Amino acid sequence: MATAALVVVTAVAVIVPTALVRGNDADDDAGVTTAGISLGGLVSGPARTPDSLAHHVVVVEFWGVNCPPCIKSMPALEMLHRQLAPAGLVVIGAHAQEATPAEIKEVVDELGVTFTIVENATVAGGMDFTGIPHCLVFDHTGSCIYRGYPTRAHDVIVAAVRSSPAAVLEGKELVKLDSQAEDPLRAMHFAQRCAAAFRGTATGTQAAALLKDWKQDRRFQDSVKAARQCGQLEATRGRIVRSLGDPDQITPALAAKVPESMRKQIADVVASIRRLSPESVAAARAEEIATEFSLTVAP
Repeated sequence: MATAALVVVTAVAVIVPTALVRGNDADDDAGVTTAGISLGGLVSGPARTPDSLAHHVVVVEFWGVNCPPCIKSMPALEMLHRQLAPAGLVVIGAHAQEATPAEIKEVVDELGVTFTIVENATVAGGMDFTGIPHCLVFDHTGSCIYRGYPTRAHDVIVAAVRSSPAAVLEGKELVKLDSQAEDPLRAMHFAQRCAAAFRGTATGTQAAALLKDWKQDRRFQDSVKAARQCGQLEATRGRIVRSLGDPDQITPALAAKVPESMRKQIADVVASIRRLSPESVAAARAEEIATEFSLTVAP
């Protein structure tokens, strides 16, 4: 099996409606698709090809170095890129003013932008805007779902990514995550969504086989149990911290105020996580919490 990482969707705390908002009338967007994107010349960031946009949520934002509102919107777009690129979001900044590539790159570097920046890009059927910044959002099917001012696009982008998390795996192989280094619980949930979303396809079949393999893998199942126990431990820690007045740091004096029964409960959970999956991320976090509350955990 080819080595490829099982993509784990970055958690997004924003809850958004599933209905997507369009900047223009829906009929106006019917012929605007990712197939009509001409990328122009690369200035900075990852190189893209038309084929690389398939099955991804794509944002094309037309902007310019001499446009203050454009400059203002770039940090928010960069934040979305950093948060959602692991889940398949592709962001393209299409420069649309007179400037040399060097001048564009200088501004991009100052802004700390890491997504793809191109010049002379066009979108067939989508060039009827009269000002910048102007953004187009395409869902994973390639359909345009929003055209308009970037500040209104945030929830549309997040909703599109959340509604198609498995799309980025189309045509790729899945391999089991190393349960000692990653989040096995999140990986399992994501594989379940892949199996459901791609049922009847090679990717869906592979995800289902992976889940079957995990179910029979004692080591992986132990790491899942450890991850669940760590989640419960975090919840217990949160309740204790709130009862102590939400201090920035748990000092030995504050730790001593925690009832002995609660301290023993935490220590028992830490010991259980340690036994189940000693080299896991969950075990490392459990040890941090034990140290924070000055607990001695039995081997």
